[in-house]
Amino acid sequence: MHAGDGPRDPVYVGQVLEPRYVFACREEFPHLRDVLVAHVLMLRRQHLLDPDAAAETLRALASLSPADLPPYDPRWEDLYFVLHDRVDTATRGRGEFRLALSRNDAGAAVARLMLREQTLAIIDAADGVREAVLDQAERHRATLIMAHTHHQHAQPTTAGHYLLAAAATLARCADRYRGALDRLDRSPLGAVALTTTGFAIDRRYVARLLGFEGIVENSYDAVAAGDYVCELAGCHAVLATSLSRVVYDLLFWAGSEVDGLRLAPSFIQISSLMPQKRNPVALEHVRSALSRVLGECLAALASSHNVPFGDINDPVEDLLPPLTASHRELCGTLDLLRAVVAQAEIRPEAWTAALRGTFATSTELADTLVREGGLRSADAHAAAAHLVAARRARGEDFAGVRPDEVQAATQTAAGRGVSLSKESLDAALDPAAFVARRNVEGGPGPRAADVMLRSAREALSESRARTRAARARIADARARREQAVAEALAATPRPGEADRRQ
Repeated sequence: MHAGDGPRDPVYVGQVLEPRYVFACREEFPHLRDVLVAHVLMLRRQHLLDPDAAAETLRALASLSPADLPPYDPRWEDLYFVLHDRVDTATRGRGEFRLALSRNDAGAAVARLMLREQTLAIIDAADGVREAVLDQAERHRATLIMAHTHHQHAQPTTAGHYLLAAAATLARCADRYRGALDRLDRSPLGAVALTTTGFAIDRRYVARLLGFEGIVENSYDAVAAGDYVCELAGCHAVLATSLSRVVYDLLFWAGSEVDGLRLAPSFIQISSLMPQKRNPVALEHVRSALSRVLGECLAALASSHNVPFGDINDPVEDLLPPLTASHRELCGTLDLLRAVVAQAEIRPEAWTAALRGTFATSTELADTLVREGGLRSADAHAAAAHLVAARRARGEDFAGVRPDEVQAATQTAAGRGVSLSKESLDAALDPAAFVARRNVEGGPGPRAADVMLRSAREALSESRARTRAARARIADARARREQAVAEALAATPRPGEADRRQ
């Protein structure tokens, strides 16, 4: 209801009130109705609302659907007051839900219910990407690739090793969301405006009816806090940033110079001019979408900065529309990335060619000089670097390197010539042997990779089980709420209804 002294300014209506009302009708209505139903059930249970009035109110709320909501009318500034008017009209003034309730705690509850639902959806979508990544990691745990540091050839590793690293990042992102979920899944109801109420309400009963895991204890905190919104924005930002780095690498893999990754035909575009082009545009769209999400998250954090700690629009209510938009974009982008990764072809033959003619196995050469030649690690490093420099100066790579060259390099760098057998030298410079030796925990070697893969699969399974458990808890709460409504209505039938049942 409008408590002002005159009609609302049309600019204020057009820019703020009407768009916010449209969003609330589309996104918030079912959550707000659930909040009001739970509150009325609590009032009835606490004998703060007589059974007849409670039943009238519950029937009126149950009869409402989004289709029943009117276009924005400046007489009622928001959805909360529209629902109050509809209940009041339907019950001819006998309904009640505003006792010991404020838009402050009701709105905070709606925000938390919405964000809880969105967070579970994001975790599901991220776990879908994780599964696709792990499937590829399992298929390619022995596929050699070139690892880069500082955009330079570094060492041989495997596609599986790289993808397991990406999966580990996704696992941590899921853990962050779960931590955020633990903190936002608390009921603010009962805080009322901010100091609770003089009526003997039961905050924990309402929380259970809505499937919350507990309450926000301090009533001031319950309506003032916006950190749970910022935390989710932060989770979105970390996920978007982390995935954008992986997408950058996948685009590099898909580039013509490497050609180590080919997207399925349904995810590419051709050139309007150049017949040979096979552009990996789906990944480009993923990358740009992740950048947009990051921008929206930074805007959310900025909007929450330097505002009073109290019930105020900036840190929560005004952020719900853009945060919901970024959630939808992020979920859709994750679904697209999952499909791209699941159907992509990693090409071992292209990576073999990419590894050929590099000095990426120099580390193993230095290690062999330590193991078999007895050099200090610093001297072995210097000797390998000397050999690389000499070969580069002649325009050569490691192909065809001879034991006498190694001996000369160690003599120059370490003051002692080390002679390696041809077999030892070939093994030291072989990318496959390089990887096979690295079975230290977390390494790309086959035994280490298998351990990581099993552990990653178990973590994914646990994440999905936790999501199912959270959804089951919420569904159980809904069932309890519906049962409580049914019992309340059965205990107070409409006039004449008892006679019709006989």
